[in-house]
Amino acid sequence: MEGVPVFEIRDAFGMTDMLIRNPAIGRALAETLANRNAVLMRGHGAVVVGPSLPILVRRCINLEANAKFQLQAVALGGNVTYLDPEEARQILAREDAGLERSWELWKKRALSK
Repeated sequence: MEGVPVFEIRDAFGMTDMLIRNPAIGRALAETLANRNAVLMRGHGAVVVGPSLPILVRRCINLEANAKFQLQAVALGGNVTYLDPEEARQILAREDAGLERSWELWKKRALSK
């Protein structure tokens, strides 16, 4: 299952305030997330998961950056070549490469604010 799914709360719960307020809504969100690393919540942000805090932070930073790059590429009108599922698997297999250095930088940035 590749890609980032969209959780549409209305599909299962009708009109709500869009917050995850009870276990049933939480389960529905988790089912949409399934085995992926992130799920978009229509009109309400995203949920990102990871096996450690540094990997979670990297995924959050990359999700935002990649969304901006995709938006810019689409706005330019050219063809966008998305990752092949095998490319994505290989990238995830080395997801912790250089992580310690990045983690130290992110901590310094956060502490300097």
